[in-house]
Amino acid sequence: MKRDIGRKVKVAIMACLFSFLLVSSVSHAKELKVGVVDVEQIYASYGKAKISSGEIQAKKEAKQAELAKKEKDLKALIEDYDKRKARIKDAEKQEIEKKIRDLRTEIVAFTKLSNQNLTTENRQAVQARLNEIAAAIQDYSKKNGFDFIVDKKSLPFFSDALNVSPEIIKILNK
Repeated sequence: MKRDIGRKVKVAIMACLFSFLLVSSVSHAKELKVGVVDVEQIYASYGKAKISSGEIQAKKEAKQAELAKKEKDLKALIEDYDKRKARIKDAEKQEIEKKIRDLRTEIVAFTKLSNQNLTTENRQAVQARLNEIAAAIQDYSKKNGFDFIVDKKSLPFFSDALNVSPEIIKILNK
């Protein structure tokens, strides 16, 4: 809910800024060169972003396999304990019960830590790719004389002629 409101505020601010720039450019008789990009499309088409995503996915699958092994070990330990419980002494019962508790605790900690690490790593990879996209857009705008380039999310409407996303994608995937 807050995100939607924040996004609407950003869109309104960008629309006002855009309108102001258009009015001021008309009043100064200078032609304003404007471009629009679709950052989501650029990100989805960016080869490095796909590679980063694949690496994170591979790490996630490896962690899931490791977790599955730990859960399998726990299940085997519990099943063995349940079968032997009636025939073993109290001291051995307590020892096995402690192993079961420890393994459960280990699984919970492993899951939490793995999720945190993967989330952090994914966030850092996404941010690095977004920084590269922003740098490519800035470089492209300087080389091609744009006054400004905005993300399409900030505009309720724009002409397809203003969309420079395909050029940015080509630059990034070279």
